[in-house]
Amino acid sequence: MSLFALLLAVAGSVIYHLSLKQVPQTVNPFFTLAVSYGVAMLLCLIGMQFSPGNRSLLALNWSSSGVALGILGIELGFLLAYRAGWQMGVASLSANVISTLVLLPLGFLLFREQPSLLRLGGAGLSLAGLWLMLQK
Repeated sequence: MSLFALLLAVAGSVIYHLSLKQVPQTVNPFFTLAVSYGVAMLLCLIGMQFSPGNRSLLALNWSSSGVALGILGIELGFLLAYRAGWQMGVASLSANVISTLVLLPLGFLLFREQPSLLRLGGAGLSLAGLWLMLQK
C-alpha cells in the first residue's frame, strides 16, 4: 500500500505540473486556483462516500488550516514560477530539494526522526544535482 501511495503522489504531481504549466497567462491566478479547489472539493466529497473515518468538523485541529495554507503557497508559487519562465523539471526539483533540506532538521527537532549518514548523503547529492540542473 505504501508503494501505491507514493505512485499516486507521483502521478498527481505529474498531472499537477503539466496542467499548471498550461494555465493561460491572462487568467487571474487566484481565480484559476479557486476553480481548481472547487473541482477538488467536489471530488473529495464524492471520495468521502467510499472512505471510512470520522467526518465531524469537531474532530479536526489546526492542521487542516495549515494544509490549506501550504497548498495555496505551493500552487501559487509554481504558477507564478511557470509564468516567470521556469521549466517544469527545474522548478519542481528546486522546490523539492530545498523543501527536503528544510524538512530534515525540522523532522529531527519536532518529531525525533533520526537522520542517517545515508540520508544526509542523499540530501547532499540532491543538492549537487540541483546545482548541476541550475547551471546554464
